[in-house]
Amino acid sequence: MECCPSPCDSTAILIPRRDVLKAFAAAPLALGLSPVAEAATLKVRYDAASSKGQEMLAIYAAAVPRMQALGPTHPMSWMWQWYTHFVDGSTTKTAEMSRIFGSNPSTLKTLANDTWDTCQPHSGQNYNNFFPWHRLFVYYFERIVRQVSGRSDFTLPYWDYTSSDPAKRGVLPPQFILPDDPVFGSLYRPERSSLANSGLPIQQGQPGDPMDISDALLKTTYSNVNSVQGFCRAIDSGIHGRIHVLVGNGDGMGTVPYACNDPLFWVHHSNIDRMWASWNRTGGKNPTTAPWASASFVFADVKGVRATRKLSSAFNAANMGYTYDALIPRPVAPTTTLAATSMLSGTATLTGGSAPRLVGQARAGANLGASAVDVDLLRIAGSHAASVLGLDAAHPEQRCYVVLKGLHAWAQPEVLYHLYLRPARAQRLQPDNYVGNINFFDAEFHDHGGGAMAEALGENFYSFDVTSILQRLARNNVHAPDSLLLTIVPGGRPNPNAKPLVASMQLIRQ
Repeated sequence: MECCPSPCDSTAILIPRRDVLKAFAAAPLALGLSPVAEAATLKVRYDAASSKGQEMLAIYAAAVPRMQALGPTHPMSWMWQWYTHFVDGSTTKTAEMSRIFGSNPSTLKTLANDTWDTCQPHSGQNYNNFFPWHRLFVYYFERIVRQVSGRSDFTLPYWDYTSSDPAKRGVLPPQFILPDDPVFGSLYRPERSSLANSGLPIQQGQPGDPMDISDALLKTTYSNVNSVQGFCRAIDSGIHGRIHVLVGNGDGMGTVPYACNDPLFWVHHSNIDRMWASWNRTGGKNPTTAPWASASFVFADVKGVRATRKLSSAFNAANMGYTYDALIPRPVAPTTTLAATSMLSGTATLTGGSAPRLVGQARAGANLGASAVDVDLLRIAGSHAASVLGLDAAHPEQRCYVVLKGLHAWAQPEVLYHLYLRPARAQRLQPDNYVGNINFFDAEFHDHGGGAMAEALGENFYSFDVTSILQRLARNNVHAPDSLLLTIVPGGRPNPNAKPLVASMQLIRQ
């Protein structure tokens, strides 16, 4: 009998391949689940706000202090799980290995060396690794909670912060903000924003809608396509990073080394994983043959068993034995031309579109701080001249993107930065000129175990389609053929020690 491949939960029933195919052909799409879930053989992760989700949160809350009591040398301990993501930011992996295990070799020390500080991709690793590495990380954590709690039916709830319900959108589950509660007190952390721990929407006061993930869910490629973000990077740098920054400060969820010490981290990442499962369910394809997908990582399973898994083994949640009580439907795409739709979704070069062309750029990087920063995007010599820089009537199928790369920070700014594009400084900032937002969650200098700070960052690529903004300027008879002004505004009071930098800002047609 051919069954679903590992990794599978030992408490779950293996699904014969022929039964899976039969279920896909016949079962209804009840509750927004895939037909595989209708076979009732998969464990279900629930919305934290549902009755089943609250039941699971109570199990989780009881398991947290038990894991904390196990101590750092135990592979099922809270600290071990935290350190698998990233060690305490006040020290280094090398120093912590020596402090905890001493100088002599041991089996546990080897396992710690192979698991700790392996978070992908927040310190310069391949950005494509984000989804599968975190899926495996959450999967083994969930198994450990089952073991510690003695509840084989436990599944990790998800925090549905993008819900259309205003009572849930951006609002922490109430179980996480009760420091003195005898059941849920272990889920509280003081290292959060005042909005988060007050039960208010964490996006309150921010321009735009930081909880919106429509653009990301409309992506048709997993990986980036030249100047256009793919689904993986769009979620990672977008809603994923925004939640971290809006929830936590520099000693908590807001920074990579401490994020995993907050119990909220896990229900956040359960929801991120749900987004990936939702994108796959609505037609998004994973690059199963990509070379990076064959990379292997080590995790600590229940009872400290060493588990080595390829990233490709995490491409299908059902094959890992679980699903979600509800998936996110594909949003309605904005009305546009067929050619523009292919460009907007990042499929241009895959469907015969033109190669990207640099049409404007900043002369230097931008140092950000507590006030707005203006950056001139200047026309590249030889690029097409138009009434508004970036437009080209001869190629209406092309889109124009503001592309930012090389984001660096010496500490977490602890705020989002918002981008506006306008023709000149004389024009006031308006909602019509709003481009989007960036965050520095994965842009802080860290020692990821090797000690070389210069190797700790990737390009931290952001891309925003600004075609509609430019077209609106043209319709309003605005004349800006040689330059546009990119204004970057902090969405709050940033940490003065952060000194965030955007090294490269470009205007690209593709």
